[in-house]
Amino acid sequence: MEKFLLKNCDIADFNTLSCNRNDIYIENGFIKKIAPSILSSDLDVTVIDVNGKMVMPSFVDCHSHLLQTFLKGYLDDYPITDWLVRMFYAESLFTEEDCYYSVLAGSLSALRFGTTTINDMAMNTYFDAGMQALKDSGIRAVVGMGLTDISESINTPVHSTDENLTLAKKVYDTYHNFAPDKITTCVAPLGLPSCSDELMQRLKTFANERGLIFHTHLAEGKKETHGIKKRTGYMEAEALYHLGILDEHTLLAHSIWLEDYELDFIKQTNATPVHCPSTNMKISDGIPKIQQMLDRGINVCMGCDGEASSSNRDLVREARAGAYLQKGHTLNPKAMDLKTTYCMMTENGAKALGFKNLGRLKVGYLADLIVVDMGNDISLINRQTRISNFLYAASGQAIDTVFVNGSLVIKDKKNVLINEQELLEKCEELLYKYDKKIKKS
Repeated sequence: MEKFLLKNCDIADFNTLSCNRNDIYIENGFIKKIAPSILSSDLDVTVIDVNGKMVMPSFVDCHSHLLQTFLKGYLDDYPITDWLVRMFYAESLFTEEDCYYSVLAGSLSALRFGTTTINDMAMNTYFDAGMQALKDSGIRAVVGMGLTDISESINTPVHSTDENLTLAKKVYDTYHNFAPDKITTCVAPLGLPSCSDELMQRLKTFANERGLIFHTHLAEGKKETHGIKKRTGYMEAEALYHLGILDEHTLLAHSIWLEDYELDFIKQTNATPVHCPSTNMKISDGIPKIQQMLDRGINVCMGCDGEASSSNRDLVREARAGAYLQKGHTLNPKAMDLKTTYCMMTENGAKALGFKNLGRLKVGYLADLIVVDMGNDISLINRQTRISNFLYAASGQAIDTVFVNGSLVIKDKKNVLINEQELLEKCEELLYKYDKKIKKS
């Protein structure tokens, strides 16, 4: 693998909100050394002078639907119940080529904005094409197929419980460690509104037997959550607790309509809620009790969700929206403070996905990092407050360089592996055909 020496890095310290000048040496995908001055006579080392730009760990997006990238703009201004009906129908119109390029475009957009690890809940629609797109993109991904055995709407794709177990096994057998050191699998039922108790329990057993993450939606819609109460006698997180679903390997996307005592179940079991504020606001899901979770010591992380709902793949903007919502909702300016929010974007997500050496700039950790260039934007002046300004005033557009697993993927804000202009033209060609199809239907 390549070797890199990054010179003159201003490494962000989230604890002190200050930067420390150091060099970083990367070899075989890992950070091998961090020191004020590193000299190397190795001719195989690629030296990059960062020239005082800010360097920090790259981001971890813990809840995503990359297949929905091509649906951005088609499902705006609908509440979740109507949105779900339209979304499943819109996905059913995809060709295999649409699926490949939708996932590829979403992955490259995530990388451009500094996300190098993504937890994707894919659908059965041309699943193989989506996996190939992830591999081709160079992103680090944990992927599960969204499974369901209850028809939540007229367009919900439904399989029997046994068929869902067969699909989960096929995903694991075919794609676990699909790209060495990059792509692994998880188990990803859509959630209790569209999954029976039996399916959830059997999938959890399947995941536990293989050491996999269990990734599901939780309490996203008020109506749907109250429907679970009628069906099971429990509120939604409470139901998962009694089913034995909640533990440190369980990720709970959205986690909005929860009673306070349900937060105690989540804390007790070490499950991880995923905050997806843009979707929660845009399709009027509601505002989750994120600060109350954090006050309990719950490991909360961030997710951009699917662009069909969030219209967003920039985790900087996503995290800022989430922090502002919590500050306004709690009337507490310290809610989701800078340190906490950056941790939610990095090491909290890495921990939730089972990575023990990701999410920090530290010797021995995976070399997933970003270089942030704020020196050419008059609106972002003041080098002394760069860490604060990056989150509260900038966006992922300020990211100049991205490394994944020790490989250079973004340089000078351009992807070095894929011709972005050719990809853009191909996507627009496919979307032109898709637009005619969806408007005719």
